[in-house]
Amino acid sequence: MGLTEEERFRFDLTGFLIRPAILTSAEITEIRDQIYHIRHDVESLPPEHRAVPSGPSSVLIDHPKVIDVLHDIIGPDIRLENSYCVWRRKGEAHGDLHGGGPQQADPIFGYRVREGRIHAGMVRVVFELTDVGKEDGGTHFIVGSHKSNFPMHPDHLSLEPGKRSPFLMSYDCPAGSAVFFTENLCHAGPMWQREEPRVTVLNAYAHLATHWHRLTVPPEVIAGLPREKQAYFREPWIADFRTRPATHNTMERFINNDESSVNTDHRP
Repeated sequence: MGLTEEERFRFDLTGFLIRPAILTSAEITEIRDQIYHIRHDVESLPPEHRAVPSGPSSVLIDHPKVIDVLHDIIGPDIRLENSYCVWRRKGEAHGDLHGGGPQQADPIFGYRVREGRIHAGMVRVVFELTDVGKEDGGTHFIVGSHKSNFPMHPDHLSLEPGKRSPFLMSYDCPAGSAVFFTENLCHAGPMWQREEPRVTVLNAYAHLATHWHRLTVPPEVIAGLPREKQAYFREPWIADFRTRPATHNTMERFINNDESSVNTDHRP
């Protein structure tokens, strides 16, 4: 499995790719309903379902059509850095253009290709739960900026109509699609243009050896997940050489170990 040759070419060229309609209509409905209650009536949910990725949205953590892509562009040892949901109404935006440029050398966000293998430090997966058109105000990208050797030029950082960069690109996709992009790609969430809200879940995946985001997923949410899904939140280390033989932080070890090794400390 993993990336097709066409997907690999598109991801390297533009910094993002789409796998359309990987979720069923039932999964979309259930996750949208959960997010609606998270945003508008959170007390109606049990504590362990009051944030993503839990309950219906937990299917997104390790969806096979997502994990095989991540294994191809991050590596076999991945962890879920963070997850949050968006319920964006018409006229609401979700951030100006940011990212891109020479931070490609950064070991966390960086993007490199060597001997035919992509190495992306952090990959964001946007699960679109609404049909999205190119003019609707979904996520926009400055294509190719993930490989730029120079800082982003201010002439290319406007989202104002008539002043947008010729390299600014968005996408069309049906609800239930997964949009992957390297976090080093310059990206933004412009003003949403449709009456129907844009509903999404955004997961940030990284190599098991790195840790950028301070975890914001509530401990009770992680505790309520099946052990095999909790494994994606395990602590960021590869090997413990205090033991003989060395202990490796594998998913199998985590799943079979009764002791928690998920850091859920949210203290400031």
